[in-house]
Order: sequence, then C-alpha cells, then structure tokens
Amino acid sequence: MNAPNLVTITRILMVPLFVVLGYGKSAAAATAAFAVFLVASLSDSLDGYLARRGNLESRFGAFLDPLADKLLVGAALFVLVDTRAFPWWAAAIVAVREVAVQVLRTRIVNGGGTLPASRRAKEKTFLQVLMVCWWLWPWDDVTLAHGAITAITLVWTVWTGAEYFAARRDVEERVA
Repeated sequence: MNAPNLVTITRILMVPLFVVLGYGKSAAAATAAFAVFLVASLSDSLDGYLARRGNLESRFGAFLDPLADKLLVGAALFVLVDTRAFPWWAAAIVAVREVAVQVLRTRIVNGGGTLPASRRAKEKTFLQVLMVCWWLWPWDDVTLAHGAITAITLVWTVWTGAEYFAARRDVEERVA
C-alpha cells in the first residue's frame, strides 16, 4: 500500500462520517459535514500529487481515485436530495453519468487498458464539488445561484460523460 492509495482509501472512509454528519439536525453538524466533505474533496489533489511526485502511479490508484470521487459526491447528493431540497432529477443525471463511466472504466481496466480522468473530467469533478459545497452551506433559502451552479455542473457532467463514451473505441482498439 503506497501513500497516494492510502490517502484515497482515507477519503473513501470519510464518506460514512460525512453521511452521519449530513443527517445531523444541528448547525454544528451541518458545518462539520461541510468541513468533512471539503477536506475529503481537497485530499483528491493530494493523492494525485503524491503519486506523480513519487512516481507511484498505479492502475489500482487510477481506478480507485475516480471511484472515491464518485462515492463522495454520490453520498453528498443523496444527503442533499433528502435534507436540502436538491433536485432529485439533477442527482439522477449525475448518478447515471458516474455509474456509466465507472462501468466503462472497469470494463476497460479488466481488459488490460486504462481510462484515466481527462482534463475536462477533472474540471467536472471540481464543479461537482463546488456545487455540493454550495448546497451544503447552511443558506436560508435556495436561490438563483443554486440553480445556476447546478445547471452549469450538469452540462459539464453530461458533456464529459459523452466524451468518455466517444473515446471508448480508441481505448478498446489499443487494448485489443
């Protein structure tokens, strides 16, 4: 087990803590849920940095890192739909894209290839984290800003998902 993968696994282990705090009824619990989500999200940059700096990049890490992102964002969206009036249909769009890309990635990895995150997919993750943070913050009301950041994030989410599936043939041909 190397340091970058340990950071990623720690991020995954933060998901249940976030969920418990996200369902808390107090302002302190809401603030703590926000903080746990933010720390877990920011640690995503740390594992990538450590992997590149220490020449510790691995197929396992390349698979696990985006999975950790999906688990964290997925758990957050579940909590937000249930507790903060986040639109269920928006969460469904994100969930379908994330599951579809993860299935695609698993298929390619199992076939001996790799499907690393693209630059735009990393931007998508940043937007999803920003959107979740915006929704997690204990605002008094849902505003136009909530809708705008959600719309921008959904467009980026769908677009990058379509790019992965468009690029899939090239990856599968290189593996074959």
